Amino acid sequence: MLNVINTTTIHGQDRLIQAVEEQKANGRGLITVCNHTSMFDDPGVLSLLMPWHWLWSEPLTEKVRWSICAKEVCFKNELLRHFFLNGKTLPVERGKVGVYQPVVSIAAHTLAKGGWVHLFPEGRINYDGKLGPLRWGVGKLICEARQLNGGRDPALLPFYHSGMGEVLPITMDRLNVGRSVEVRVGEHIKVDDLTCNCDSPDMAVQQETWKAITARVRAALLELEAQCPTNPDQTDVAPKREPPPS
Repeated sequence: MLNVINTTTIHGQDRLIQAVEEQKANGRGLITVCNHTSMFDDPGVLSLLMPWHWLWSEPLTEKVRWSICAKEVCFKNELLRHFFLNGKTLPVERGKVGVYQPVVSIAAHTLAKGGWVHLFPEGRINYDGKLGPLRWGVGKLICEARQLNGGRDPALLPFYHSGMGEVLPITMDRLNVGRSVEVRVGEHIKVDDLTCNCDSPDMAVQQETWKAITARVRAALLELEAQCPTNPDQTDVAPKREPPPS
């Protein structure tokens, strides 16, 4: 879909492949984060980044990413539930308990076993094409995974993509052809100077740590955004919705 009927350029794919294989081997786990502009970002962009042989060998190697999707979108009936669970996707309930929900702990246990978890830290599609505010969940997940893994932080790798809003615009129910997509994988984000506060007995300190980690993730994504072509602005045709909770 993205390499044949559309054209895709990937910068830094080797960095992501190496990160997955290294973290699987050393048991630290890997979190990837990116912007969210289309309903086809995952599996579209994520499939592009993974070698084909990972899909065929998944039952043995378990290198394919775990993802998180809104329960009301991906798990609204039994057919979709089975489809997405088999595609290594976990349900998240938006706007109810925030970062305090079981899926964060499930993802943390996956990381502690050396798994790969992908997050859209904005928590929703941003149809203006620009990186929006991030949720604290990415910070809490890193802290919880660290606590489960003997004080070792999971690796944290950002990437940014542009053009997916043209491949699958909000106004269409099928993929466009002849469009161009660019994906740029960044450098690892270091947060060890922040995660040392993850175990603080003071909940206020913990929350400030989650926010500080999230702010660093956003800064890395903004740096990548500046290096990529501008995403299309679809706000004129996107459905109106309430601002996201913090």
